[in-house]
Amino acid sequence: MNIIPRTLFAGLVALLLGSCSLADVAYNNAPYLVGSEFEDAFDLSDTQLAQLDSRLQQFFAWHREEELTQYQEFLERAALASADGITETEFLELHNDVMAARNRLFEKAIDSLGDLAISLTPEQIASFEEYFMETSERYQNYLKKSEQQREIYRLERDLGRLEDWFGDFEFFLEKKITARLMEIPDIYPSWVEFRQKRHQALVNALRDSAGKGINPQRLKEIMIDPATDYARAFEPARQAYWQGYAAALADITSWLSDRQRQNAITRLQRYASVIDQLDSQD
Repeated sequence: MNIIPRTLFAGLVALLLGSCSLADVAYNNAPYLVGSEFEDAFDLSDTQLAQLDSRLQQFFAWHREEELTQYQEFLERAALASADGITETEFLELHNDVMAARNRLFEKAIDSLGDLAISLTPEQIASFEEYFMETSERYQNYLKKSEQQREIYRLERDLGRLEDWFGDFEFFLEKKITARLMEIPDIYPSWVEFRQKRHQALVNALRDSAGKGINPQRLKEIMIDPATDYARAFEPARQAYWQGYAAALADITSWLSDRQRQNAITRLQRYASVIDQLDSQD
């Protein structure tokens, strides 16, 4: 059941980052988009889809009412923190807020949709396993690369993301930033292992409870409890990565010009205004 948070928390934010009119259309059609992904993952019947649609409408009503204002406040704080170059502490605080929002999505998604597992057949659970393997292919391809290839991939990805926010870097600044990014540890191997073990725990629970349904608390333990074996095993790598990234970003933003930092601030403020418009709709 990790489809909702992945679609919402990765996809929803992306949907909100376009023009106001595009965000309006995308957000209002999000129940359909998420429902389509569930259908692809589980090969749901018409009856199951009708039930899912009703639950998704309720879920998104909650999200509009309870979450959008917090997203707007987060973006405004991020813009303020970016004005003179974000510090390591500021970034980690913002990241913690992002993770808290993610966990709220998981909890609400489980409360809203968790009992749909009662009607899942063994064939649908097998369909979900196949779907997971297909969506995992790019991560597995990454693990097959050499260490040098992995480093090139990560540097290109991280540098591209920074330029999306701040604008293109001149040659010597790009080299300096690239050298700093190389110091960030690689989280992918540990994250892929965590993701696979969490998925297997979910599939096992779905199979064990077929026809009976999973207790919502059990689903929450599988998906967001930091005390599971796989979550505890992943935690050192997770902390090392985000602390390393926060320190690197603090250094990098201190090297940027006022114009480059303003690019990021303007983008954050635009996103906040888009969310404000969505939040004000009836």
